[in-house]
Amino acid sequence: MGKIPSDGHHEPAALTALGAVDRLSPVGETLVRRSGAQAVVWACTSGSFIGGLAWARAQADALGRALGVPVTSTALAFHEALSALGQRRVDLLSPYPEDVTRRLVQFLGEGGVDVGHLEVLDCPYAADSHRLDITEAVRTFGRDHGESGVPLLVPDTAVNTLRWLATMNRQAGRVVLTANQVSLWAGLKRLRWPRMPERYLECLARA
Repeated sequence: MGKIPSDGHHEPAALTALGAVDRLSPVGETLVRRSGAQAVVWACTSGSFIGGLAWARAQADALGRALGVPVTSTALAFHEALSALGQRRVDLLSPYPEDVTRRLVQFLGEGGVDVGHLEVLDCPYAADSHRLDITEAVRTFGRDHGESGVPLLVPDTAVNTLRWLATMNRQAGRVVLTANQVSLWAGLKRLRWPRMPERYLECLARA
């Protein structure tokens, strides 16, 4: 695992700078050359959707050329996961401020995914997202919007979700897809992992 230095500010200009290929490439090169990584996931949702779908694809393609291994990102992994599940409509529980959330809704729409119910938790920094009681936020969302066949997206890799996936699925009354979940799934797919860990992937383990 590599870390990109950042203050975690959820602000469009800062996120665009964070996702610059020349900023990401040196860390990726260390993972590939020194650690032997055979695939790379840029595991930052906002730093991979902020410029739109074409920007996200160009970001991953440029990194893939620079690193010589398959590369994707959390934002692209959300689209990939929804396609694997046959879903074109979602609800969204966004940790981001309103302006960044609008960029995410636009990014999803550019890939043919419509957003229904939306709640904005308005976390200005990644550290604020990290401190969220995400299971309570999901429980409240489920109470307010009821059970549904529409997946609930919980973006932002700063929100620790892997250990709570089963709980969140029950609380929401539906499939919940989180940033860390889709990132892990997309990376393992590129490695052709023989057995997907259902505990951390839930429905994606069979997708």
